[in-house]
Amino acid sequence: MIDSNQSSAENQKKKERKPKRLLIAEADSDIHVLYSLFTKQYGFSLSDVKVVQDGNKCLEIIHSNKEDNNENNDYDIFIVDTHLHDISGFEVARKIRDRLPHKRIILTTTYSLDNICSIIDSIGIKSQDVLFKPFSYSDLVSILKEPGMSYN
Repeated sequence: MIDSNQSSAENQKKKERKPKRLLIAEADSDIHVLYSLFTKQYGFSLSDVKVVQDGNKCLEIIHSNKEDNNENNDYDIFIVDTHLHDISGFEVARKIRDRLPHKRIILTTTYSLDNICSIIDSIGIKSQDVLFKPFSYSDLVSILKEPGMSYN
């Protein structure tokens, strides 16, 4: 027997749940296209995902959000490549962590875990939140999936 009141309440919660928003810092423009295709395929709307090419732009967005209380730039998850052109992705992640300590940060990198273990530990990033290039986008989906996560 199905409890229709419970099902209605669960459906209402799903409707009220704000979709997760992603800010992605990736230097390679070809990978930008892949992120766009991936996020669209998994139900993220264009307004919920922003991909930037450098670390300073990523930090600028975060700073403008905090100072202006701009909800349009309130991101839940940050995906940061460690090889950005203007500033190290590790430094970007550290600055995100300092400013937004409870937000989730996912790193993409070509470094081995042995080489970056102490760095990610000092930033407070779990080894499970590191994707090693080349990675499958299904691996990213596995990392993004959390209980109660809503894409749209």
